[in-house]
Amino acid sequence: MFKEHNYIIWGTKCPCGRENFILQNKFHPWNESDFKIVIKCSYCKSFLTVDKQAAEQFYNERIYSYFEDVEGIVLDVGYGGGFLTQHLINKESVEKIYAIDIDENSKEEINKLVTKHKNIEFKLCDLKNILEAFKEKSVDYVVNRDVFMFVEDTQKYFDDITKIVRKGIRQMGWFISDNKRMKNKLMPSDIAAELKKRGWKVELRILEMKQSARRVTLCLQDVLAGKF
Repeated sequence: MFKEHNYIIWGTKCPCGRENFILQNKFHPWNESDFKIVIKCSYCKSFLTVDKQAAEQFYNERIYSYFEDVEGIVLDVGYGGGFLTQHLINKESVEKIYAIDIDENSKEEINKLVTKHKNIEFKLCDLKNILEAFKEKSVDYVVNRDVFMFVEDTQKYFDDITKIVRKGIRQMGWFISDNKRMKNKLMPSDIAAELKKRGWKVELRILEMKQSARRVTLCLQDVLAGKF
């Protein structure tokens, strides 16, 4: 999580089947802390205790749910620590995952997975050179999380990604208009427009709202594009 995010969802699923969560601003699930919260289920009124592990699991499962239809040959752009690949590689419908990153440290992380899963291949590759590493229509899905904000030449990005993928694009990221870390100012609606120009059907899904003292800001949104 980025330090400018003041609030994060802490939640869990009640035994009755309903999701329950709150926004809190003291601890993130990834902090080393024994922080816990107790919330009342809005449906059955049971009291639920949410600790660090439960909060992290709840948050991750919400994100993973938007990648459930990914299948075939997958390209994970900006592998990083392998958050998406570690989940997708366990899906029977995924045949192979190519993971690319410009950080050599990512190769060390992925080697831990390769010992268990032989259908993962890491490529040290800059996104702007992706057409040198992959042929046109060579992957079924392109997935990425928290990557697009660091893309400077967005037109080349859209041109190249839509050339190498056959079925769909699952792009997730933080979109905060005043975030100084962002290398481009495109909002989700702009991304959707660019993909539509290239013949793709696009759906935008809001995953989470972040709250601050002054406003509620849309921070995380999923861009689903495909040849539906």
